Amino acid sequence: MKKKFLVTMITMLMGLSIVACGKSQDDDFYNTNEGCSDCDICCVEEDGSTGLTVEDPKAETTISSDVFDISISVMDDGDEVLNRLKEEFGDPTDTSADGDFHTDTFDDISVTYSETDGKKEIVEFKCVSDRYKTNKGITIGSTLDEVKNAYGEVICEYDDEDGHHLNYIYDDGFSIYFTFANDEVITYQVVCGRG
Repeated sequence: MKKKFLVTMITMLMGLSIVACGKSQDDDFYNTNEGCSDCDICCVEEDGSTGLTVEDPKAETTISSDVFDISISVMDDGDEVLNRLKEEFGDPTDTSADGDFHTDTFDDISVTYSETDGKKEIVEFKCVSDRYKTNKGITIGSTLDEVKNAYGEVICEYDDEDGHHLNYIYDDGFSIYFTFANDEVITYQVVCGRG
């Protein structure tokens, strides 16, 4: 149990560090995209904009499953998302908290959320299974070329000890992060509040 908790915390911290790709002047963690100091390719303007926008941010941040009856967005109501996952999978297999952020892991998906005055707001989905896919059909095992063809020009691309990373940071208030090993997606994160 301790090992699983530690792995979850390390994974969450890794995900949050990827999200942090920079630090704003007011240190507003989830509402900045300045810096990108780790990026080999970085297309963030001085004002923090990336130029990436979509017609329907809720659809763009939706993950779904052909195996489970799941279709959820980080922009959905937090309580509804967590209740839907509990209906499908039962209680989370792991839960953790770090300050204002809580992470519940169900099956092969982790949901990070904040809670203020009893209201849960989704911050991030992290997927590690090919049973889930983005709205563009990208899943675990998708190739680097498939991701680039689906999502277009990369805003931030870099390598580190965890793998090769492609970060798509949208001016619409969200980001999608892909981590690769051997040119295949091994995990992806959909993050709200980062645009």
